[in-house]
Amino acid sequence: MDRKFNRNLQIGYGFSIAMLLLVGVVSYKTVVSLLDSNHSMSRSAMVIQKLEKALSLMKDAETGQRGYLLTGRKEFLTPYNGAPREALKLVDEAQKHTTDNADQQRNIGHVRDVMVQRMSILQAMIEKRDRGDVMNDNDFYAGKAAMDELRTAVDRAEKAEQALLKERTGRFQTFTTLTPIFIIVALAVAMIIAVVSYFRVMADVREKDRLNNDLLLQQQETAAINEELTAANEEISAGNEELIAINEELVEAREELQSLNDSLEQKVAERTRALADSEEDTQALNEELTAMNEELLSTNEALADSKRVIEKSEKLFSTIAGNIPGSLILVVDKDHKLLAAEGDLLERFGFQENNLVGKVVKDVSPPERYEASKPLYDRMFTGEQIRVERKDYDGYDYQVDFVPLFDDDNEVYAGLVIAQDISDMKGAEERSAKLASIVESSDDAILSKSLEGIITSWNRGAQRMFGYTEAEMVGQSILKLIPEERQDEEPVILSKLRNGERVDHFETKRLTSDGRQIDVSLTISPIHDASGAVIGISKIARDISEQKLDEQRKNDFIGMASHELKTPLTSLSALIQVLNMKLHNNEDAFVPSALEKANTQVRKMSSMINGFLNISRLESGKLQIEKRPFELNALIDEMIGEIKLTVASHTFVFEPQGDLKVDADPDKIGSVISNLLSNAVKYSPKGKLVTVSAEVIGNEVQVSVKDEGMGIKPNDMPHLFDRYYRVNSEHTRNISGFGIGLYLSAEIIHRHDGRIWAESEKGVGSTFYFTLPL
Repeated sequence: MDRKFNRNLQIGYGFSIAMLLLVGVVSYKTVVSLLDSNHSMSRSAMVIQKLEKALSLMKDAETGQRGYLLTGRKEFLTPYNGAPREALKLVDEAQKHTTDNADQQRNIGHVRDVMVQRMSILQAMIEKRDRGDVMNDNDFYAGKAAMDELRTAVDRAEKAEQALLKERTGRFQTFTTLTPIFIIVALAVAMIIAVVSYFRVMADVREKDRLNNDLLLQQQETAAINEELTAANEEISAGNEELIAINEELVEAREELQSLNDSLEQKVAERTRALADSEEDTQALNEELTAMNEELLSTNEALADSKRVIEKSEKLFSTIAGNIPGSLILVVDKDHKLLAAEGDLLERFGFQENNLVGKVVKDVSPPERYEASKPLYDRMFTGEQIRVERKDYDGYDYQVDFVPLFDDDNEVYAGLVIAQDISDMKGAEERSAKLASIVESSDDAILSKSLEGIITSWNRGAQRMFGYTEAEMVGQSILKLIPEERQDEEPVILSKLRNGERVDHFETKRLTSDGRQIDVSLTISPIHDASGAVIGISKIARDISEQKLDEQRKNDFIGMASHELKTPLTSLSALIQVLNMKLHNNEDAFVPSALEKANTQVRKMSSMINGFLNISRLESGKLQIEKRPFELNALIDEMIGEIKLTVASHTFVFEPQGDLKVDADPDKIGSVISNLLSNAVKYSPKGKLVTVSAEVIGNEVQVSVKDEGMGIKPNDMPHLFDRYYRVNSEHTRNISGFGIGLYLSAEIIHRHDGRIWAESEKGVGSTFYFTLPL
């Protein structure tokens, strides 16, 4: 049976361990492959990025060179200086990342050769311009041909790297798809083998236990029978011996009885006469003995009851003393002997022995501790009750009570010594004192109130801020500080706090004692009891009136500066458009291109100025929402058409689904859609899709703009719609913006009673949604 049990156990565990080892080896190999694939994908993305940036630097150098050739002004060479060297550096870095691909090494090497050739042509033309030589068409054609060849070489290298990236991505996805399936199957097989082995082993264990129990019962029955037989034999032997002895004694007794019978008859006659005389005395003695027996019985019962009461009292004392945390309780007689010793501080106070009752305190405790306490013992036995606080050698704080115990004659027969660890209480008192000092010295108003809004505490900061003393406000309703038009805020805040929620940095206005309204920022928290129930509310109020004034001054300045910038910017835009029309057919292709780029930059500047103006209007309450019915799909088509005029690097997809009539401000909603489309272009690579959709969900219209960009980190998501907030990463450092577009969009949607939010996955893309009520 044991061999079968061991064999089943070894087979089950052997298969399970083998499968786990196999899964571990395959998992390790797969993780290594996944890491290699991920590293290769990262290198491919970096190569593409560096090639694009190098090409952009060469374009900047070419633009600066042309400006210099046309005007002769050295400031046009500013983007040219250093750009070629930086471009070559980027190409060299890209070539280092392709050491594992000979074809790509040749492509990037060709890019470098063409770039060096283009640099030499640029430098030669600049030197020719410095010497005052006349430029001919061949010079420009040679530069154009070299730049075209550079673009072609860069495109070839990027396409090769894109193909390699696609191949590596496919291999990475294959690993990530097949590996979990294999691991799950292997783990399932191992689990099945383990379960089957477990049931087989458990069946063997149960059979073995049953056989062992049967064998044990048989052994016990055999032992009992043996013991009974042995005892019977011994009893029989002893009986035989006793019978022999009895027979001998009976013979002797028969003879003695015969002789005694005669003398007994004589003595019986004499005794009968004597008993008759003493019968009366015996009767009296029996009555007296009966009375004494009854008294003794009553005394014994009383003693037994007293003993039970004493034992119960001692047990109760021991239980109470042993369950008081951080305590030591001693009962000491006048000779300093311990009558009782309980508590979880015995060992800390140096009482190392287990049975302390009956021993002298000085024999079982540290000598220095006993000597320090002996005068207090002596005072206690004179009838004095004493309480002292001491800090022990180990740093703990103790409160020690010496209580004399009196007998019925009012004499001290023993003493009760109670020591309690009050270190936590001392620490809490110190922390409370510090906290109270901080609260009282704070410039912020710190107060507490009940769940009904009744003020229960009021610090000096509150007195300075609102002008009321503590005596004037404690017991008053918090509504005394809230302006009448804002008193609907308090029920909302109280309902959140009753649910255990916290209110952070809630900006509002409050009343002072002289009737002024001040701007405050409130941080409100629920106060919990030991069980976690909300029993009150703490509130910190900070006066932000000066901060609000600074914000208003800043907004006024932004509004004024934006208005002042719009006039020259409008004139500049008109001049650029006129020049564009007049020089549209200029033989030099650079002139129309430069004017088109200038016009694009003017539109960007105008958009930024309009954003600042809208923020200024929004925060000053002058941003008007003029609602009217319009067709939303048409507005989305219009916004996509406008952005296509300036963006050719992305593909826009929008499929309208029926008519979507909404009642809103078309100009403001158009600016929201334009901002979301612009962000989707800025934060996604060239050649990617931007998908727009609009559909009716319930009683509102939901619009979404989806990109295939870099995605947004989870810790940035809560701040996307904050004013001036920008996501900070290596991908966004070179992307322009002030962090006002999403903030302004959110405010516009909120003023339309809609919602706006975003969903994103790192490396996959982001989708921004907003809704409008129907």
